[in-house]
Amino acid sequence: MKTRVLVGVVGIPAIILVILFAPMWLFGILIGAVAAVAAWELLRCVAPDMIQRQVCYAAAGAVLLPLFAGFGAAPLGERLVLWALVLVMFCEVMVTFREGVPMDFTPVLQVLFAGFILPMLFAALVRLGLRHEHGAIYLFMPFVAAFSSDSGAYFAGLYLGKHKLAPNLSPKKTIEGSIGGFVAAIVIMIVYGMMLRACGFAVDFLVMGIYGFFGSLAGQIGDLAFSAIKRLHNIKDYSNIIPGHGGILDRFDSVLFIAPLFELLLMWVPAAV
Repeated sequence: MKTRVLVGVVGIPAIILVILFAPMWLFGILIGAVAAVAAWELLRCVAPDMIQRQVCYAAAGAVLLPLFAGFGAAPLGERLVLWALVLVMFCEVMVTFREGVPMDFTPVLQVLFAGFILPMLFAALVRLGLRHEHGAIYLFMPFVAAFSSDSGAYFAGLYLGKHKLAPNLSPKKTIEGSIGGFVAAIVIMIVYGMMLRACGFAVDFLVMGIYGFFGSLAGQIGDLAFSAIKRLHNIKDYSNIIPGHGGILDRFDSVLFIAPLFELLLMWVPAAV
């Protein structure tokens, strides 16, 4: 627990400083590096015997997608990465026919998911930061929703939890904890809106509450989704790269589902301008 708290005390301010002061191209590079580690973690879990060069294909795609987004070239990057991954993986399939031992199609799908779909979710953070001249206000929102929901669910479950939410999937999660996550996300998102209003932005608090609700919903689904992958492959954590928290996917599974949702919602219902 002490290690977990210490990492949070150091990590959260570090995230805040990066969001506030790093140019978006640098933020894109950093998210690309994080996405590459996440791609490696996922393939390490679902395909531990995958050929190393195929893991490298996925990691390269994971680096490039957020990087292109950071330089404002997301559409080009998405097309290029998808085309390159499809090309190299189908070449892998064809080569195995020459060797007389045809490769199963599953690695193709695994590399495409880890090297394209997963970094597309990460790149939503970069795209949020490019939405506005004050892009940081949008970029903070997935983290506010995710961390408040996670904290609310943890403490509500710890002190009030009695009824299991999904015992075969995540034994420690409770219905009371889930409700606590919704309440905390709504409240903290409104508080975030108050901070933005104090800084001179026009904020609709009802909309902020709605973002908190849907952020918590998406975050809890993301948490359970990546837990399901771990249960399918009988592992506790994706890695131990973050002391006390596990891997990148253990810590940012909620954010991965929230950021793309907020990106879509902000197209129609801006929370702050």
